[in-house]
Amino acid sequence: MIKTLFKHPLFLTGFLFITILISASIVHAVFFDGKIPVDRQHYNEQGELIAKSPFSPIEVPPLGTDQVGNHLFFKLLQGAKYTIGIALIVAMLRMIFSFIMGLFYGNFALKLGRYVSGIVNSYYFVPISLLCYVLLSDVLLIRNPYDEIEYTFVQRAGFEFIILTIVALPTTSLLIGEQMNRIMKNEFVVGEKTLGGSRLHIFKRHILPHLWPRIMIQYAGQIVQVLILLAHLGFFHLMFGGTKVIKSFDMVYVSMSGEWSGMLGNNYYQFLILPWLFLAPVIAFTVTILALNFMVKAMEEVFLGGWIPKRKKDRNNSQTFDTGSDGKELDFSFVKNH
Repeated sequence: MIKTLFKHPLFLTGFLFITILISASIVHAVFFDGKIPVDRQHYNEQGELIAKSPFSPIEVPPLGTDQVGNHLFFKLLQGAKYTIGIALIVAMLRMIFSFIMGLFYGNFALKLGRYVSGIVNSYYFVPISLLCYVLLSDVLLIRNPYDEIEYTFVQRAGFEFIILTIVALPTTSLLIGEQMNRIMKNEFVVGEKTLGGSRLHIFKRHILPHLWPRIMIQYAGQIVQVLILLAHLGFFHLMFGGTKVIKSFDMVYVSMSGEWSGMLGNNYYQFLILPWLFLAPVIAFTVTILALNFMVKAMEEVFLGGWIPKRKKDRNNSQTFDTGSDGKELDFSFVKNH
């Protein structure tokens, strides 16, 4: 089934894009020390100054520069490994803990299903971004570096990992538990119970093979949700690992980790003046999420829809003839019926 998945054009497109993006980001960090080209001033042939940064994508392709001349393309490339890596780790933590909680719910707490579903369904109406802002703002925003209570980068990042994981556990756990419950109602599982099969045996032989494709689909979907959540938190100036607030002529919010939401949150107010500063991280988020959605769509078609790759037709088989036992074509003639 995995081999079939890699033959799906949508999955292959999304997987190659994500793989190439992360690999290029790592190569840039390891072999080029993460250096970002700087282009602050342009001169004409006579050596006269004609322009200063920031430069638009037309002046400095492909994405232009920021106010101090840093190329946005390389800034996005540098932050790709952090942004996507954070999403991968948070989504994995969500699925691990949700699977454990869903396993408990599907086996031991089904009698409370009506009450659990009612409580969790009301959770859908809670804005997750706003909830994360309330829980994270006091820890991530570094307004004064000389405050008495100061958290290290590891503490801030660890706390954000915990919050980003916990906020999705109720809905994801309930979904996994209900999927497990539906599988357990199938005739082959009921028959196995009648024959005296143990819980562990039924889980390994019947439930897990039907459950893991759905878990893989949910995992990819959780990566998309984490990326969207990081983008929303960027608008609140809550960057992963902490946000350093610099008070100058304008408030400047600096990301401590260099991931994409920092660029998004620090430049959205300049959309009308320098639109490429805001559109560059928006494009990065959009294309990455689109690639992941391609993978989710392909997994749904392969795992749940029974998608089969089309076989190439042999050009030599456009006409077929009956052959004898020795492989030679049989002689034949048309018979005219009177």
